Amino acid sequence: MPDCDLCQAVSPTVQECALQRHLRPDQQRIVATSRYAAAIPTIGAFVPGYLLIVPARHVLSLGQLPDDELKDLEEFARHEAERLHHVYRQPVLAFEYGLNVPDGRRVGHGHLHLLPTTADLAEWLAQRLPGHKIDSFTELPRSDDTSYIAVQDWTGVTMCHSVPNDASPRLRLREIVANLDHRVPDETWDWQSHPFPEKMRRRPGRPPPSPTRPG
Repeated sequence: MPDCDLCQAVSPTVQECALQRHLRPDQQRIVATSRYAAAIPTIGAFVPGYLLIVPARHVLSLGQLPDDELKDLEEFARHEAERLHHVYRQPVLAFEYGLNVPDGRRVGHGHLHLLPTTADLAEWLAQRLPGHKIDSFTELPRSDDTSYIAVQDWTGVTMCHSVPNDASPRLRLREIVANLDHRVPDETWDWQSHPFPEKMRRRPGRPPPSPTRPG
């Protein structure tokens, strides 16, 4: 879809887009690709290494992807998580709010958040929402009238929480993760108000040792 920011961001034929305007002039916005998805920096990268895994197909949620594309995206995301862990020496969190409501969010293209952080989003959600473990992203809810939250921790355990399409007020997962990560300044989770271009533009270097490195 030509008016979709994420469609433009992952298209190799698009030269100028909202994401590109936040990056260095010499910086490629597409970090890596698989057959059906791409990894890109996110506007609002409140921690270094924060990426989005974005399917090439325009869908409201990842659960709406065909099985072969969803399997490819999941494998790709795990590979990118390993790369992030190697560089940043932090556990890597993956999550998606699969909101299947047209025009129900600011970004209407399904995507997976992937970031190095010690924030325990899975535990936070477990205390507040019923959920169940799934073995693969292909087990995500596929119905248009069902929305969900999916969280995959560094150990590879994926939890799925069903949420109503009309949930109000809706959980702001970025805000929750930011609040759980002591590195993130208060009230800076909103990507429109706080794009953090300096973190998006940072070249990966040698990070300081982390006491939370998973075994």
